[in-house]
Parts: sequence; structure tokens; C-alpha cells
Amino acid sequence: MNWLGHDARRARLLEKAEQFSLIQGLIANALQLPVGHACRVVGLEQGTLIIAVPSAAHAAKIRQLTTTIHQLLVARGQQVDEIRIKIQAGLRSASFTEASPMPGQVQDLGEKACDALLELQKNTSNDELARTLARILRKNQARRQS
Repeated sequence: MNWLGHDARRARLLEKAEQFSLIQGLIANALQLPVGHACRVVGLEQGTLIIAVPSAAHAAKIRQLTTTIHQLLVARGQQVDEIRIKIQAGLRSASFTEASPMPGQVQDLGEKACDALLELQKNTSNDELARTLARILRKNQARRQS
């Protein structure tokens, strides 16, 4: 990140990215899940904040909350005169990064995780927990073999 501060153009880019991140964080924290986390700040030009959302339903909800968002941002020192909503169908929620699986996707357990679960299974006095852990380990092993 330090290299961004070495010239004026890159420094402005870093400043804008930090501003977008701040605004997005404020919106996500202020609004109810999952609506707040589905928003992406995609622009702020001449006092117009542009928020991208994944669907018309999200857009409708955000439009209902524009006054609240505006008041929050102005109270935090952001110069926002207008809020525009843009629907981007492919947009994913912030809680799902490229590294995290989408809901419903199953990831294989790593070797350390398997060892820890096996150790817990052997040492627990709770029979139901031991059976559940054995089932998890069998399913994980079957996925790895296929």
C-alpha cells in the first residue's frame, strides 16, 4: 500500500478507495442484514453517491432507506447530496469473498481439521457427538476420493 502514496495520482486513488470502503462499512453496519451487506459503493462524484445492489428487491429496500443513509453519511462528514441506486445482477454479497464458498457449497476439510475432529471423536464421552464426528469424517473422506 505504501507505493500508492508515492505520487499524487496514486495517492488520490488510495484516498478514494479508503473513502468508498468507509462509506460501504457505514452503510453495512447501519442497515439490517443482508440488505446492508449486499450494497457496493461504486461511485461518488459531485455529491452523488452511487450504490450498486444485486436485485430490484434490494434496490427497493435501499430506496426506502436513502434518507437514513444520507443522514448517517452527512453526520460522519461525507459530502453526499444525492444517492442513486444501480442494479447489478451479478453482484455478490460482501460477506462472500472469492475465497469463501457460496452457501450450499461444501469444502473438504484439511488434514489438521480431520486430525482434530478424529482426536475429539476418540476423547469425547458424548456418544452422539462421536457419531456425528464419525459421519463428518466419512463424508469428507468420500468427497476426497471422488
